[in-house]
Amino acid sequence: MSWLTPLFGGIVLASVVPPLVALYFLRLRRTRRAIASTLLWKRSVEDLRANAPFQRLRPTLLLFLQLLFLALLGIALMQPRFDAGERREGRTVIVVDNSSSMNILDGDDTGDTSRLEFAKESAIERIEALHGGGLFSGDAAEIMVVAFNDEAEIRTPFTDSRQTAIEAVRGIEPTDGTSRLGGALQLARAYLTVIDPDSQTGPVATPAAVELWSDGRIDDLDEQVLREGERLEYHRVGAVDAANIGIASIAAQRPYDEPGKIQVFIAVENPTRQARKTDLQLSVNGVVRAITPVPIEIGPETEEPGLGTIPGRKQFAFAPFEQERNAVIEVLLLNEDAQPTDDAAMLVVPPARRLKVALVDTESFVLRSILEGMALESLDLLTLDGYETLAESGGLDDYDVIVLDDAAVETLPPGRYLSFGRTPPIDGLTEFGDRAEGVVVRRSAEDHPVLRYVNLDELFVSSMRKLTSGAGVESLVESGEGPMVVSVDRGSIQIIHATFDPLDSNWPYLRSFVNFVPNAIEYLGGLGDAVASAGVAPGNPLTARLPAQATGLRVRRPDGSDVAVESADPMTFAWGPVRRAGRYELSWTEPGDDSPRRRVFAVNQLDPTERRAAAAESIELSLDRITGEAAVAGGTRWQDFWPWLLGISLALMMLEWWLWQRQSASG
Repeated sequence: MSWLTPLFGGIVLASVVPPLVALYFLRLRRTRRAIASTLLWKRSVEDLRANAPFQRLRPTLLLFLQLLFLALLGIALMQPRFDAGERREGRTVIVVDNSSSMNILDGDDTGDTSRLEFAKESAIERIEALHGGGLFSGDAAEIMVVAFNDEAEIRTPFTDSRQTAIEAVRGIEPTDGTSRLGGALQLARAYLTVIDPDSQTGPVATPAAVELWSDGRIDDLDEQVLREGERLEYHRVGAVDAANIGIASIAAQRPYDEPGKIQVFIAVENPTRQARKTDLQLSVNGVVRAITPVPIEIGPETEEPGLGTIPGRKQFAFAPFEQERNAVIEVLLLNEDAQPTDDAAMLVVPPARRLKVALVDTESFVLRSILEGMALESLDLLTLDGYETLAESGGLDDYDVIVLDDAAVETLPPGRYLSFGRTPPIDGLTEFGDRAEGVVVRRSAEDHPVLRYVNLDELFVSSMRKLTSGAGVESLVESGEGPMVVSVDRGSIQIIHATFDPLDSNWPYLRSFVNFVPNAIEYLGGLGDAVASAGVAPGNPLTARLPAQATGLRVRRPDGSDVAVESADPMTFAWGPVRRAGRYELSWTEPGDDSPRRRVFAVNQLDPTERRAAAAESIELSLDRITGEAAVAGGTRWQDFWPWLLGISLALMMLEWWLWQRQSASG
């Protein structure tokens, strides 16, 4: 049993019971009677003695009823209640999912409360139940609160303070991130592990119950295994029949032969059992440019042997339209469904432009002729000495891409490079041993933009440098002797490097070389930035390469709020991770320019797991299947006993009044 207001009831009892007893000590009990003899005066003397203070109190039925009435009334004012099976000893970890799907407005029956808000209300009631809510409810519960999306966050470590735990739950903010449970379990286990220096068995994890509030749409469930002694309870939040369709991918491309135009591609997925229809709306810089003439139909999900459930998918391409300048392109699904976040997707397309390219230490007329045949703004031929002079003065910043044709450069300033032959001086690329001879391709990353339409089956290299690669180096083409083409990303420096001189191979005579060089130039120069791009996913940082003199950096978030950003090196600007989808705008100023420069970022939630809006009735871990129970909020977790006591005390009061009236009438 628990007492909600024990102090108040105790004060009432202490204030009322002693005066009542004192009144019975002092109460006069004289009755006027006619007597026939003075011998009866003896009874009157005894009556006077009974009314003297501090004499023995004679028990009466009225006194007993009044004391019982006050006792029951005082206990009722303490508001006793019994735990309806909710309280549990030991430690409890409250885990609340605040990923994108938890923003759906079906947390309660009204449809006005998000899943996250309903989960928070339910978790708070659970905390109150675990604590018992009273002064005499036994040992205080130890509760830890963790929120998770793609990352886990400890809202409070284990605490026996009910208010601290409740405030930790109330402070959980919504996000548009994905949902991964592994980090939350790892954090909980870290706080449960006790290291005893005298123990011979190593760290020991104390048992705890993990209570999860989620819709069950979690990416990494199949990777999780409950350890010995762990218990996981799944409180299901949201409707199990919620329906949703969403944008799965978005891309925009400027046709190579018409760089002043843009074409937008979209894919819509339907993770439900019924076919769905929707209209698509295309907006450019906030102005509606196109709406599908008839709704597109997306088929239902299907079961594929060996692949599981495959959502229905529909791809659509808008007609190309003129757009010389940069543009913020947005596509909307004009339908009403459970999850509005994935009904919109944005892209930021740079303006149509041509690249400035520098070719260093050229000896290959083939490489030079390919570059001269491209639609470049300029192509400058540099000697090694000219390159080093520009590197020292910062003049290389004027070029979008620098091509190193087997050039033995000594420095590598920030920039974007296409390199052949000699290994550029950068961490992560190290030559070893003698050169490999007679090399052929074993594997290539055909999905990489640089290798688009590049068939390397006939490539033969007579002499190639052997390299070991470090962190941040991606091998695009592999041979039996090591990497042949690698991609290096060092923030302000990006390199596509071929480990052999094209003249030491048959590549200049193959069509694949003619395709490879323009692909690499466009990829490094940024012409492909908006091609097959989904923007930035929630949970990732915003990154940009800004002028070294940029100052006053500020970021405007989708809700319209501004935040100042400190960056020691604007050329490697990074801010985040961002948690909400939408449009972000970075602004900065440069010396001698009063008007701020701006750059827009598009953050889109396109995760397939978050697109499944229907709450899962059970969650399946690697070895366990846990059936969920619908989360409750606003329900009765306790059986209140005090109303019955109040009713009994009122009945006793009426009985005492009736007896007093009867005695008065008979006297």
